[in-house]
Amino acid sequence: MSENIFTFSKFEEFQSYLSDITLDLDILKDFEYFYRGCSVHDWEYNLTPGIYRDNRILKEEINFKEMILRNPNDFLNDSTTLEKLVKMQHYRLPTRLLDITSNPLVALYFACKPFKDVISHGKVYVFKIPKEDIKYYDSDAVALISNLAKLRIHKTNFNADGFDFLKHEVREEKPYYLDGFDNENERDITTVFPVKVKLNNNRIVKQSGAFLIFGMNDLEDKTHQAQFPTNFLFNEILIDETAKARILSILNSFAINDYTLFPELEYAADYLDNQ
Repeated sequence: MSENIFTFSKFEEFQSYLSDITLDLDILKDFEYFYRGCSVHDWEYNLTPGIYRDNRILKEEINFKEMILRNPNDFLNDSTTLEKLVKMQHYRLPTRLLDITSNPLVALYFACKPFKDVISHGKVYVFKIPKEDIKYYDSDAVALISNLAKLRIHKTNFNADGFDFLKHEVREEKPYYLDGFDNENERDITTVFPVKVKLNNNRIVKQSGAFLIFGMNDLEDKTHQAQFPTNFLFNEILIDETAKARILSILNSFAINDYTLFPELEYAADYLDNQ
């Protein structure tokens, strides 16, 4: 958790805060800001990806394969495990990905969006991430972590022969992948990486989306998530519950709403029906 926690009750305060942290060009040479907005229902999990909530990790490999075998045509154009995970995340299957965005207004929207009838503050996480730590969709390290999703628990003991199983999966998308398992591989498997993915999904484009991908906590098995790097979390911003409605109205005037962030027809229909 960040030691810097602010509470804002006006959109203008959030806007001023953004100006303060993003106008230092020297900082922006070496760092990139990302954001995550969430309602109260997500607070208890803090920065925990869906697959590590409520013991879902025990079914990761089964759910991954079942999702594909039941919907094969939807995954025909996805050449890597990461691309498949992104699509599964899109359709709300819990994965080892955690959504973040480069657009702070998108995060603010999700922090203010109502959750059932719960009345509470919203929260925006602000991440300040060294550019050298950011991975792209073709990263070997990301491929290692992504392909954990295809392995059963007993095949993720990398102190034994687990790497042979993982290497086999990685080579399906990276045939050139090397045989060895060294300290760099060990570090990658137990790390959390920010990932910029291909913009081949309309929702990712609309939401300026990126992800945090979570490895495992140790080399014994994948049942515990890798520790979130504390240096990534810059600030936490609480949005006062009394300010949410006004902020959503302002965001709507900036074309930040369900209609623009969720391009699927059912969301467009719901948005128009409620205008």
